Amino acid sequence: MEMIINRQILPEPIFSFLHSEKVKISKEDDNIILTPINSKPNANELRGMFNDGKISTADFIAQKTAN
Repeated sequence: MEMIINRQILPEPIFSFLHSEKVKISKEDDNIILTPINSKPNANELRGMFNDGKISTADFIAQKTAN
């Protein structure tokens, strides 16, 4: 038996150990196993990942070529 949950529904002491948003919970014999699920970002999520929204790409390139 296993299921995937958001880590935010876990109690705070357990929540603080996990750094992924999703957690797989599985049971093996008498053990409950929590496994962080690290999803790989797709290309759309990577685009602009360092962008804070204050400057456009064209303006950034213009500033770098001016220096």
